[in-house]
Amino acid sequence: MMTKIKALAIAGIALGFATACQTTGLKSEGDPNRVLLSSFNVKSTNPATLANWKDSPLEVEGVMSYPNVGGSGPYPAIIYLLSSGGYNRSYDGGWVNIFNEAGYATLMVNQFTARGLSLSTGLGSKQSGITNMSYLSDIYAAVRSLKNNPRIDGARLATFGMSWGGGIQMYLMSDWYNRNVGDGMQIKAHIALAPNCPFNVENPKPTSGSMLMLLGELDNWNLPGPCKDYAKRLVAAGGDVKVMVVKGASHAWDTQHPVRGKSNVTVYHCQITWNTKTMHAQEKRTGNKADFGIVDDTAWENLWNDCTKKTTVYTGGTTTQRSQTENAVTSFLREKL
Repeated sequence: MMTKIKALAIAGIALGFATACQTTGLKSEGDPNRVLLSSFNVKSTNPATLANWKDSPLEVEGVMSYPNVGGSGPYPAIIYLLSSGGYNRSYDGGWVNIFNEAGYATLMVNQFTARGLSLSTGLGSKQSGITNMSYLSDIYAAVRSLKNNPRIDGARLATFGMSWGGGIQMYLMSDWYNRNVGDGMQIKAHIALAPNCPFNVENPKPTSGSMLMLLGELDNWNLPGPCKDYAKRLVAAGGDVKVMVVKGASHAWDTQHPVRGKSNVTVYHCQITWNTKTMHAQEKRTGNKADFGIVDDTAWENLWNDCTKKTTVYTGGTTTQRSQTENAVTSFLREKL
């Protein structure tokens, strides 16, 4: 259990793989739109290990895609965040096309290949192998890259992702993580589809970014309740967060395939909050506690043990749900970016 929890990557969906290169990632090394992002490989998401988060530099792949319009920019840009299932040309490429056609550049982050994981399967059935802090470090590496790109308007950046790619954005709304991982770099907007929110700051000081959370009413993979709770705490602290619940939606409703079950899936139905001042943490349902003022692997594991389980989850949705989602996303971007 220790290894699994240390390498925890919170809940995602295996969308399946269409086509991508296993050895070099999304693009060949000579492709002009392939960029290297200066990130870190972080062994643990436990805040008690903060001092070690930048010990292991790592270059990860990113792929730029520019708007299908005239001109040379500078363009607003969206950092595209893959789910734990890896890259799917139809799904991920579809969203990138929507953004490019609307006038936004995109930078897709490949967190898998540089860490020895298959781009086709991502984290796989174990849902582990990359920590959230590694992924968060990759995102801020993408921000640095975009701010140094003359074709990009560095003041108009957004993040977008589904499932794990949505849940990781919860950290982006926290000033504590922004300062300690992102060196204070600000991102203007965040769009999180079907995120998981099992671990977040109890007393959040929000960043300046705006967030749109799209939650599935019937999502039993990533429960909407903890995300709603975190959104309320962010708003109460002055944050700009809009929550949209998609009626009747299961997980990954925007894939549009008919709803189907997937058995024996590991889910993290947790609601762990921690206080950045006291460094104390507690899981709401079980009452399990930990002190992040000290490195205690056993206490860290215990926070997760009783709220982690295997179950049958349901994914899929309708064209109506997809249309609602596209409209909400594009409207939010027009307003905030």
